[in-house]
Amino acid sequence: MKSALLIAAALASAPAFADGSGANKLVERSRLEVQPVAGTPIKQLSIENPLGDVKIEGYDGDSILIETRKSAPDEEGLDRLRVSLVPNPDGSVRITTTADREKENKPMSRGSVRIDLIVRAPHNARVDAQVSAGKLEVSKMDAGGELDSGTGAIDVSNVAGDLSTHTISGATKLSVVFGSVDAQSLASDLDFDSINGDRLIASANRGRIAGRRVRAREIEMTTTTGRIVLEAEMSLRGRIMVSSLEGDLDVKLRRGNGALAVRARGSRVNLGSAASLAKTSSDGWVEAQLGDAAKNDVPAFVMMRSRHGIVQFTIVD
Repeated sequence: MKSALLIAAALASAPAFADGSGANKLVERSRLEVQPVAGTPIKQLSIENPLGDVKIEGYDGDSILIETRKSAPDEEGLDRLRVSLVPNPDGSVRITTTADREKENKPMSRGSVRIDLIVRAPHNARVDAQVSAGKLEVSKMDAGGELDSGTGAIDVSNVAGDLSTHTISGATKLSVVFGSVDAQSLASDLDFDSINGDRLIASANRGRIAGRRVRAREIEMTTTTGRIVLEAEMSLRGRIMVSSLEGDLDVKLRRGNGALAVRARGSRVNLGSAASLAKTSSDGWVEAQLGDAAKNDVPAFVMMRSRHGIVQFTIVD
């Protein structure tokens, strides 16, 4: 109870003022600090903000520092915006935002009010965050997490730990990630740069997938209508599976040690320098093996498939 009282006292806000944008809105800013409860380090941060942006950045401190920016057409609207904090003895902290809907007050449209959050958290805290139309940014965190968005973009950089992302129509961009990644999108692009982990799983129903400087033992990328472009480094006994129903596929691979087996199928298949070793089976698959597998060793494997798209494969020295 004492901890909750300390947090409530820290929620003192600056006076509301016009935002100067000509949109006839009032803005209220506040800052607060959430310290560990009973000396237990903060291990997990959960944020649910359907009303605006969320930006999370890791730092060397032990507490969570939060900046809030509320905006509404009038004082009544500002008074109905809430930021709730629940610190728990197990080291988890939950932050949620809401807009009160009191019967005696006139209803507010979702677009007329906004709460944006900027959060600094200990590097080693896991992050689970959810937004609706706002942008979700995470950087310099080391314990992975789960990120969800409706139409807002997800932008992640310089993080470690296993990470999963889900969007409906918000673009996803992940760069410099040390850990396994599982990224799903219904109708937006997925962009990866410098991914280092055991697995990279990416799926976009209607969207493009692009990966650069990817190092993972298992890579799986699938789309229905989008194009897939992948530049990766092959791991020993690694597996790459890239498929699309209608999109083109372009895979560039830096081959490591050991043998490599390639299997491809599309409206047109080009295996580049491996074309001279390729054989076409009766069911339309083009297959080639580069290098000789050592005794009792399993070659690395690449499979590419597009029913209506062009499939290209290139070995990069």
